[in-house]
Amino acid sequence: MTDNLIFYVKIAGLTVEMRSRYACTKEFCSDYLTDGENVDLIAAVSESEIDAEGGLYDSPHSREYCESICLYRAIAERLPSYHRFVFHGAAVEADGKAYLFAAPSGTGKSTHVGLWMKHFGDRVSIINGDKPIIGVEEGAATVYSCPWAGKEGWQRNTHAPIGGICLLARGKENRIERIDPSAYFDELIRQIYVPKNGEAMLQTLELLNELAKQVPFYRLECDVSENAAVTSFQMMVEGK
Repeated sequence: MTDNLIFYVKIAGLTVEMRSRYACTKEFCSDYLTDGENVDLIAAVSESEIDAEGGLYDSPHSREYCESICLYRAIAERLPSYHRFVFHGAAVEADGKAYLFAAPSGTGKSTHVGLWMKHFGDRVSIINGDKPIIGVEEGAATVYSCPWAGKEGWQRNTHAPIGGICLLARGKENRIERIDPSAYFDELIRQIYVPKNGEAMLQTLELLNELAKQVPFYRLECDVSENAAVTSFQMMVEGK
């Protein structure tokens, strides 16, 4: 452990000053390191916040891990001021656009994304496997990667315009339909980091509403076969 380790990362187009106690946190963020010019926000957490994070888990987690999660939470609290928010889902790029898959943990979003990459090869590349950032500007919705990418560590320092967002559910048959996202608001809001600050919370809801106007949403009932990947790819990417 070290005191006052300061470094800078570029995440979602923003320069973040990271204040960490652990050198491994800088290594964790190595793909996103930048210089310290024009800092947009500062991410720092206290020992008590790290303690509280550690108390959330059934099994022991290292303080380094707990600090990294707290730092991302500190960033997430500030993102709505910059028209961005954290989305819990897997994001892949296909034919120049990003497609996001969201589902409760254990449903199989990582498996489905893996099937996309396996079946469609070079047409598909990972953006982020677990906690990408969505930016919503007037007339443009973009997904950005970040170091926080789930247990697989799937991430690539890139961004892409969003071509679609899909809610996954387990099913015996593979079928996909375009949906009105307002009908699935409760399901969607569980996949979004909602800040504790009231103003930032309202900004997040406004961003979600604007996203729904700009981006097609889908619901896919699927198994874990390659046919499931073909079903979603054909609808979302190829428009079939």
